[in-house]
Amino acid sequence: METAPKPGKDVPPKKDKLQTKRKKPRRYWEEETVPTTAGASPGPPRNKKNRELRPQRPKNAYILKKSRISKKPQVPKKPREWKNPESQRGLSGAQDPFPGPAPVPVEVVQKFCRIDKSRKLPHSKAKTRSRLEVAEAEEEETSIKAARSELLLAEEPGFLEGEDGEDTAKICQADIVEAVDIASAAKHFDLNLRQFGPYRLNYSRTGRHLAFGGRRGHVAALDWVTKKLMCEINVMEAVRDIRFLHSEALLAVAQNRWLHIYDNQGIELHCIRRCDRVTRLEFLPFHFLLATASETGFLTYLDVSVGKIVAALNARAGRLDVMSQNPYNAVIHLGHSNGTVSLWSPAMKEPLAKILCHRGGVRAVAVDSTGAGEPNFDGLESNPYRSRKQRQEWEVKALLEKVPAELICLDPRALAEVDVISLEQGKKEQIERLGYDPQAKAPFQPKPKQKGRSSTASLVKRKRKVMDEEHRDKVRQSLQQQHHKEAKAKPTGARPSALDRFVR
Repeated sequence: METAPKPGKDVPPKKDKLQTKRKKPRRYWEEETVPTTAGASPGPPRNKKNRELRPQRPKNAYILKKSRISKKPQVPKKPREWKNPESQRGLSGAQDPFPGPAPVPVEVVQKFCRIDKSRKLPHSKAKTRSRLEVAEAEEEETSIKAARSELLLAEEPGFLEGEDGEDTAKICQADIVEAVDIASAAKHFDLNLRQFGPYRLNYSRTGRHLAFGGRRGHVAALDWVTKKLMCEINVMEAVRDIRFLHSEALLAVAQNRWLHIYDNQGIELHCIRRCDRVTRLEFLPFHFLLATASETGFLTYLDVSVGKIVAALNARAGRLDVMSQNPYNAVIHLGHSNGTVSLWSPAMKEPLAKILCHRGGVRAVAVDSTGAGEPNFDGLESNPYRSRKQRQEWEVKALLEKVPAELICLDPRALAEVDVISLEQGKKEQIERLGYDPQAKAPFQPKPKQKGRSSTASLVKRKRKVMDEEHRDKVRQSLQQQHHKEAKAKPTGARPSALDRFVR
């Protein structure tokens, strides 16, 4: 039978649990000391991660508690910082010579900026100011992106520069073809139309298709890039003017008697007899309106999307032979024989403005250019290389975004403003029609209370308190309006008055 070993030299005596001392726990800021044997080098610490010494937190330090609503703490985002250019190296180890975004000139950014930062609201609320700051930041970012994308445009608009004393109007097309590059010279073409002229020309909105109509009835349309003839007919009567509609698939031809609509195959689709003796045509693409000027002195607007005449205005100036449109605001400019130019909108029966240009009759009117001569096209707006399916989708989108004819005015930015005069006039008419003001505030009637608190004296006191508050609000509003008027008339840098300090 085996017996338990007695304590001797070989076996250490068993210590009592009470006599053993517990090992002191090591704090995370203390270094770990591992006893090493003689001749052995100390090895790495036990933890895999090499922890650095952390500073000890004081006892009275405040710890931010986690939110009960969201698990992640609400930490404000820091602006994005670009990394050190030394660390931006490729796979080959070469350093990027152009770190960060490409620099953009300030002048180019200002060209695309649409917000005037110099105009500030005198006294705006904090919420309004924050919204304005966000809008300005988005506008600045959009302007920088537009300016940076302009750097990728390879082509620049050309110009003519003559020698000293040379008239540039005498430079022929053949001279220009010899001076430009081969790609530009290949776009040059010549049409010899000497039999049925004179002609009226019109390019489509994409700039790829050309339509022309002669005084002796010749009507044709072609793709001038590929020189492919789309259609060619003879209407057997005089053609006064010709215009493409919203796409190159439809043509409006002002013939001797009436207005006719053709497709790109030369097939007649409509004959509009209400537009007779038309001399000039203009098409408004964003409104789908075809403006016609006639010998009888009438300016007619035809909505081609529904086939109805929106307005027929009498200019009272005799025969109308000169017409042009302003693509910025879609206002029609008419030139008259008495030397005046009148501006028209379908929403008004009278001209928006009249300009006396000179004593002689007006033979032609041209509006300042709005980007029509730019060599780089916008593929999302008018793509000359679009397919048939893309054209159909663009037509549907353009019809959904059609601008009503009533919104045509001299200043299109005024559409976002409130017409105070019309609003007050409509309110007065409503009061006269109903006999009372439906928006007027009802007089205050205190609610009855229990336990003797609805006595006559308490009711009168509560009514008086509400009346005093309303009177105080009216006085404050009148003072604010007076302060705004004085602030507009006061020069910049003037000392604030007592009214200014009171309103603030």
